[in-house]
Amino acid sequence: MLRASRANGKEEMAPQYPGCLLRRRYPMTTSRIVSRHELPEAVWDLLRTAFPDDDSDQRAFFPADSVHALSYEGEQLVAHAGFLERTLYLPDREILTAYVEYVAAEPRHNGYGSAVMTALADEIKRRGYTLAALATGSPEFYERLGWKLWRGPTGYRKDGRVHDMPRGENPMVFDLGANVDLDARLECDWREGKDVW
Repeated sequence: MLRASRANGKEEMAPQYPGCLLRRRYPMTTSRIVSRHELPEAVWDLLRTAFPDDDSDQRAFFPADSVHALSYEGEQLVAHAGFLERTLYLPDREILTAYVEYVAAEPRHNGYGSAVMTALADEIKRRGYTLAALATGSPEFYERLGWKLWRGPTGYRKDGRVHDMPRGENPMVFDLGANVDLDARLECDWREGKDVW
């Protein structure tokens, strides 16, 4: 049986009928990595569409050293994902982590989110991070891309004290060599004006 899987707008062979083409549409996307000051205006339009209830100042949220992946179909921006550095604390060590924020794709369910997350993960790895993390209400999407839900207890550090987080608000992590124990306790620093995770 012939098996071929070819994305990016190309056709693929039907495995049970050699020589028969299946016409499936895949997004013709290109992705690139940019810095904070290189973000086009279209990014902020995309984020406002994807997060209509977000009251935070998205322009001010990302620091100057944040890194962003952008995906395009033709000339149209269709997806964004960015990361900034955060320190996460395990019982035996602390890890400088690539913390992913504002993953957005419009329209959804076209493969754009997967494309932009793959590009960002490649850049995170290229820069030598051993751990990436994010918070999401859609864990199934990230699990398909290799992310794991943190199973252990979590907390945050504020004013010299450690506070417990409620169960069910755990982040997801992408292990790139940190070899973390998903059942261990994980802590982060408090941050103003944004969810802890």
